[in-house]
Amino acid sequence: MKKCISYLILAVAIFSILSTSVFAAVNTNEYISSGGGYIHRWGPGDISVEFDVTGTGIMDTIGAHRVTVFKMTGDSPNTAHDDLVATYYYTTYPGMMITDDFFYAGSIRLQVEPGYQYYAVIIFYATLDGGGDDMAFSTKPKYA
Repeated sequence: MKKCISYLILAVAIFSILSTSVFAAVNTNEYISSGGGYIHRWGPGDISVEFDVTGTGIMDTIGAHRVTVFKMTGDSPNTAHDDLVATYYYTTYPGMMITDDFFYAGSIRLQVEPGYQYYAVIIFYATLDGGGDDMAFSTKPKYA
């Protein structure tokens, strides 16, 4: 009986790990408590960067300051060597930041060359009472 319960607990733990599609980073600054994201594949060459950020309370502004998408050229992500696909800034891409909230979730959809792996570097940003801080997060690579 103990062996059966141990296997059941192990199976639940493995399932939980494998079914997690969003990886979150926990930050220690006084404005952002966590942020995360992932690449979603809609079809060949059609992807979106999905992301969310949580503040430490109601923020004056909160969201993604910048989202940069890369095409992998090697075996692992390396922003110094991978191909830059696109960069989105909150100042020119509407809907990346909001005001007077503690949580924000957003996405950016784009067309890319199919058959390659893509990942995004997201810079989250939050402000409150004249102060603010950012947090960087990198998604796992995903084939388009």
